[in-house]
Amino acid sequence: MSAAFRFTGLTRFRTPLWGALGMMLLGTAATAMAADAAVESGREALRGRTRFPWYDAQQDVLRRIDVRPQKETAEHRGSTWQADPFPELDSTSSFGWDWSGLRAIVQTLLWGGLLALLFWLIYFLVRSYLRQHAAAEAEDQPEQDRRVEEDSIESLPFDIARPQTDLLAEARRLYEAGAYAQAVVYLFSYQLVRLDRTQHIRLARGKTNRQYLRELQPRPDLRGLVEHTMVAFEEVFFGHHPLDRAGFERCWKRLDEFHQHLSEGGVSDG
Repeated sequence: MSAAFRFTGLTRFRTPLWGALGMMLLGTAATAMAADAAVESGREALRGRTRFPWYDAQQDVLRRIDVRPQKETAEHRGSTWQADPFPELDSTSSFGWDWSGLRAIVQTLLWGGLLALLFWLIYFLVRSYLRQHAAAEAEDQPEQDRRVEEDSIESLPFDIARPQTDLLAEARRLYEAGAYAQAVVYLFSYQLVRLDRTQHIRLARGKTNRQYLRELQPRPDLRGLVEHTMVAFEEVFFGHHPLDRAGFERCWKRLDEFHQHLSEGGVSDG
């Protein structure tokens, strides 16, 4: 093989290789230029009006920033509990006493006082209501007693003049006036009416005094008191005999005893 052929063949073989190398060099240069342009563009952006604390524009270097770790809070932990920034003083004082028990006692006393006050107010309101209700009934009671007594007078076995007040008040008025015979009539009428109201006897027109005494046989204590007044009444009312002060007072002084025996075994007339 001649020298001219070897050179020509070598030249043909190396031409593609040199072309490839040239393209690589051109690409590298273009990349370097593009990189330099990008760096310069970034440098110009950092040197603008906005200042970044982590970049030193004069020296074109990064600046160190000291960062303090943030204190962990309930919000960062996703918790609803937060420690009190102003915690209460320890319940144990410098003297070694535990005040928590005293605080509990004071709270208990306060609640107890409030409950006691509430109960007292309820008691006061209830008592006031009952007193008002009782006062209203007491005001109506005399009028009711007067009507009942007037109805009972109609059933007495004898006729008497209607008193301006009640039977007992009329007997007292006549006694103080010295009219003892008339006073004993109203006193005996009062006893019969009270016996009827307490259901010891039953007043009825036409019945005799002896019949009333028989009705009182189960109560000999009352029967003896009523019979004592009845004898004085009949002597005055039917026999037209006079009655002195001493005779009337013997009946009048046993009136408290009559009321006592009446309340012991009879039905209340209230």
